[in-house]
Amino acid sequence: MKGASIDIKSGSLFPWHFLFLGAIAFVIGLALIFERTLLSILLLFASVFILSAYSGTEINKQENVYREYMSFFLIKSGKQVKFGGIDKIFINSSKITQRFHSAHTTKSSIFTSEEFNAYLKFDDGTKIHLVSKRNKKRLIKILEKTSAFLHVPVVDNTVVAS
Repeated sequence: MKGASIDIKSGSLFPWHFLFLGAIAFVIGLALIFERTLLSILLLFASVFILSAYSGTEINKQENVYREYMSFFLIKSGKQVKFGGIDKIFINSSKITQRFHSAHTTKSSIFTSEEFNAYLKFDDGTKIHLVSKRNKKRLIKILEKTSAFLHVPVVDNTVVAS
């Protein structure tokens, strides 16, 4: 039943580098469809596999079940878990640090950014990760729909009390 469930997509299972290569492989596969059919089919299959892979969470509030899933070729796989009730949705922040090494020198650069993670907390204390974004406003916009559907508050733990 569509009206009783919500699907929250977490994001792609592959980093942007692979998504870019998948898009290039898709274009090359289409270009080679008549000259090298077998190679073209393999490239198209691999690129659609990469481009269609994502993860997410489905929550069915009528049956009180949720499913954390991975999707390939638009086919979702994951185990359904029963829950009693939902307590809240909360947001935490985390620091992401990446070190990049130069190809021509021995120097490296460190980049630090902040990422915001949304979690769903059930009445029994179980917590599941919903979605992450680097932009807090975009994350809150996504969570407003989920919060309204589930009738639970969004608690922002990133706000520092003065």
